[in-house]
Amino acid sequence: MLTRGRWYGLLVFILAVALGFFGLWDTSYIAYGVTVDAVRADAPVMPVAEYRADNDNGAVVLMYHHIVPDDEIDQAANSGNNAVISVSQFTDEMAYLARKGYNTLLMSEVSAMLENSLPFPEKTVVITFDDGYASNYTLAYPVLREYELKANIAAVMISTVDASESWGDLQQNIPHLTYDQMREMQSSGLIEFGSHSYDGHGLVNIDARGKQDKFFVARQYLKELGRFETVDEFRERIAHDLRISKYLLEQALGQPVAYFAYPYGVSGSDVRDVLQQYGFGVAVTTVKGTIDAESSALQLNRRNVDQGISLAEFASLLQVD
Repeated sequence: MLTRGRWYGLLVFILAVALGFFGLWDTSYIAYGVTVDAVRADAPVMPVAEYRADNDNGAVVLMYHHIVPDDEIDQAANSGNNAVISVSQFTDEMAYLARKGYNTLLMSEVSAMLENSLPFPEKTVVITFDDGYASNYTLAYPVLREYELKANIAAVMISTVDASESWGDLQQNIPHLTYDQMREMQSSGLIEFGSHSYDGHGLVNIDARGKQDKFFVARQYLKELGRFETVDEFRERIAHDLRISKYLLEQALGQPVAYFAYPYGVSGSDVRDVLQQYGFGVAVTTVKGTIDAESSALQLNRRNVDQGISLAEFASLLQVD
């Protein structure tokens, strides 16, 4: 019987051979002990949204994470957690956007508008979900489909790989999306996927005593060598994670992936340089604020939608600075 590691190796080897044959990738790296061609040619600039504006009215990027049934919102794990909202709250908010005539954009459209410094029309909202929870499919997607609203989901790919395979070794506290669910949502034209890292939504040791900091921010302390990573080693570590996440997404979904959501919302110049190097054209932080035609495409502001807010409070989130 093949072990989990051998299954991974076999899968990646098959994909590598196929991609090498068709010449779709141009940079090699090691994943699961196998050399894999990792980076698709730069994605073409996508067509901009079909509406136009004479003046730049800016846009609001909304941040969501996990949706739960109404009878679960008061459970200890969810109560007061602003990364979790009830399905009724989400439904009311999406109905409000539809009723008030808001335009919603995919990140590829945002990227194209920023690339061309095009003004955002009035009432433009970009809906985002971080982490790639299964509730985005089971609870959020039916609502988005009902109101014909576009949204963007950035997935932690190690969790999606685990959810998509039979072993399920990660014992996920909250179920994550599978590839089949992603493909179904993408086929609607309403949902676009991006990376929230492969396995970079965590911490690394930053001293000999085990103090930790964020994966994409801090240079790791290499205990076995008694030193910190060099700048080049740090950049290669984060590049490795980004390449794997991009590779897995593009193979599963069959189209270029250029959207990234920074884990913990924190970016730095090294990460931005690597994102550009590997074909990511747009990225979101958790810095509060709005965006406009002159915003930095790899440092987009967002506003979190907190648990239990009223529709009046939600409406205030939609006001452009």
